[in-house]
Amino acid sequence: MIQWACGHPIGWEKCYRSESSSQVLSILDRIWADYPEAKPSFIAYDDACSLLRHIVTQDPRSPWLQSTKFIVDAWHYIGHLATDLLCRLWCNPQPTNGSQPDLIRVEMDMNGTAHQTRAFNTETAEQLNSWLSGFESQLRHMSATNYDFLIHALMMLYAERIQRRVREKDLGLTDEFWAEALGDD
Repeated sequence: MIQWACGHPIGWEKCYRSESSSQVLSILDRIWADYPEAKPSFIAYDDACSLLRHIVTQDPRSPWLQSTKFIVDAWHYIGHLATDLLCRLWCNPQPTNGSQPDLIRVEMDMNGTAHQTRAFNTETAEQLNSWLSGFESQLRHMSATNYDFLIHALMMLYAERIQRRVREKDLGLTDEFWAEALGDD
């Protein structure tokens, strides 16, 4: 599953037997093949450090290295080795050294004390996977075609749910934003 930071699904593909770095890179390449200028500036992924290693060793001039920072989602980062310098330097979801100001924001608590917090919920994919687990028994017994159809339908339902949540937050997003985001003409 690939999602925007708000949780809105972008795309998905099946990984048979395992989820290797080469498969993940292929999925990313396919999703953004027709829209290279729309690549995200950050990708949070539970094994981002291995994906970054794979990209660097396979193609050190990869466009992904120019456009996107790969960070480990906050929950999985806890389990990554402190001795893995690539992971600590390049894939930290909450660097406190000021190197990634887009990932950190300062919020004031009720007492007026400033605290650094993550600017994004890097767990949106885990939340979607948790929601999808409620359909696991049905999906397990389907043909490949029916499986694909149901996943597409579930992604549409989930996207509508996320859009509703974002609209309810009243972030000042214009009708033009929603028309473009939803592909309305």
